[in-house]
Amino acid sequence: MIDHSLIFTMIQFPAYIFLIAQVFILIKTDPLKGKHVFPVDYQQFPFIVSIRQKYFKGISNGYHFCTGSLITQSHVITAAHCFQTRIKNELEAIVTGQNGTRPYLIHYEIDSWLTYDSWARANGKTIEFPMNDVAIVKLSLPINHDGITPALLTNLNNEQLYGTKAIIVGWEGVHDNSLTMHLLQGKVTILRPFKSEHLIKLVANRKIKVNENYLVTYAEPYILSSCGDSGGPLLDKNNFLVGITRSTCPDSSWGNFSEEFINYYKINLHSSVHYYKEFIENVTTL
Repeated sequence: MIDHSLIFTMIQFPAYIFLIAQVFILIKTDPLKGKHVFPVDYQQFPFIVSIRQKYFKGISNGYHFCTGSLITQSHVITAAHCFQTRIKNELEAIVTGQNGTRPYLIHYEIDSWLTYDSWARANGKTIEFPMNDVAIVKLSLPINHDGITPALLTNLNNEQLYGTKAIIVGWEGVHDNSLTMHLLQGKVTILRPFKSEHLIKLVANRKIKVNENYLVTYAEPYILSSCGDSGGPLLDKNNFLVGITRSTCPDSSWGNFSEEFINYYKINLHSSVHYYKEFIENVTTL
């Protein structure tokens, strides 16, 4: 039986953290790279969330450092690595709403968050893999605005998704010290593990195993996620959430090249919604 009281103990710490290393990387990085990355209409994906540090070097409306997806009126799913380092800087979640035909940004305080590893340890679950890059954020108030609706979770398993087309979505980020409301998207293919491992070896010159808790995407010409896309959605053709973006793979530490160097065989790594479905459903129904 799952001990709900222990879970709430685990997540009730102040939302005053951000990942310092990521912020400095983001200053030099734009989300979603590639020839076939296109702008998104703000009404197309009404569940996309920008996770921001409220105050950063005079940037108005906060500094974007991770993306997320609204999955209930009160919960956002994103990458766990967005919350690795805790310091006293307030975070917020920002979503796009609408007023007639005009878009606007809605700011929400972050109440708490819970990573998969913390949830699994609290409930005596076996942690099968060393890296589980998924976290669920709880907002201080539920979202109740026209034009903002949660994403629907996939009912398909990984095997059913291999070889299918998918969409990566991310915020364009902050430019000229102001928050842009622009979203970007790119169409990719979800690869089977053996194909993913083959492409990784071409870049890193060593074998890296792709476990069942991840999905891998690839495009020709390349479409590659960037730091600001961390935690963002991977969607199937019907806009069901199938993955949570982690990073490109290999990253700069896996090969003799810099992040500015684009290798056509690099892939995108996403946490599998199917694999983490029990965690997601349990935390969001508390």
